[in-house]
Amino acid sequence: MQSPGVVQVKQGGRISDVLNAVRPDAAAYLLGGSLQREHERQDQVRQRAGLLHTLGQLPQHEDLDVRAAGDLLHDWLDAHPATGRVRLVLDRRLMQVQPLNNPIARQGDSIIIPLRPQTVHVIGAVTQPCELPHQPLQDAKTYLAHCPTSGAADPDTLYVVQPDGLVQALGVAAWNRADPQAVAAGGTIYVPIRESALKRIDASFNEDFASFVATQPVDP
Repeated sequence: MQSPGVVQVKQGGRISDVLNAVRPDAAAYLLGGSLQREHERQDQVRQRAGLLHTLGQLPQHEDLDVRAAGDLLHDWLDAHPATGRVRLVLDRRLMQVQPLNNPIARQGDSIIIPLRPQTVHVIGAVTQPCELPHQPLQDAKTYLAHCPTSGAADPDTLYVVQPDGLVQALGVAAWNRADPQAVAAGGTIYVPIRESALKRIDASFNEDFASFVATQPVDP
């Protein structure tokens, strides 16, 4: 950005006014930009606590692969606190014509705009989390050839978290296969734990985990 730092806007000023003040330059990766708000952070703290509670029950699971996947996800959560990120496309032109995408700025708001990343992350029910080179238009499932899944992986579903916070649940089995889905630079592929291993513990865990991943700012 050409003018980073604290920005003051008049009462009723909008996020586009902040962007106009900081003037993102050509190196700014607006698709991965994030607006963070304290009120949202408090809600995400509770969401994170619920995920940790579920993961705390997996060390007693009879399936060793599920236990290992739970350990990896616990480690990931330990490294990723609640941020308060709100899904918002930081496109000033769009904001001009769509006021609902241009909220009023609040005291304490933070806007983070990274440089364009060169990688895609793969986490979840994998043998080890991976950071892979981003390949334009490459299908999400193709990345898994370079980041093997574990025996705990759900065979039917994959989650893609795009850098703007959009979460996409994709069918990957023969009976529900979705169209190929490219992952933008800085996106994350979450390989869910198979549903049968979680239904007695927390049936919505995978969906909730993917939505929490979407609250994280993009790594440059």
